[in-house]
Amino acid sequence: MSTQTAWPTGVIARYLTVGGATVDLTHRLTVHNPPKPFATLASCAGCPATEEVSHYRTNWGDEDRDPDAADEDARIWAQEHAETCRAIPKPA
Repeated sequence: MSTQTAWPTGVIARYLTVGGATVDLTHRLTVHNPPKPFATLASCAGCPATEEVSHYRTNWGDEDRDPDAADEDARIWAQEHAETCRAIPKPA
């Protein structure tokens, strides 16, 4: 990828894969508690790989919402995937 392009609406982070595709992080909404996002989704544009990390953590029976921890976990997955994915982006 030699030119910069605008990120799609809702993308909070983007990683470039070895093959030139991108791995985008977005927040997913739920019908159970709108308008708060319930998960961070990392999805590769070059292959079908995705990782969804819940914003909710269970701590001894209590449920806490922690979007920052979910974002961090999704970023780690996206970086690891981007370092090894050789899929090329689908032509426009």
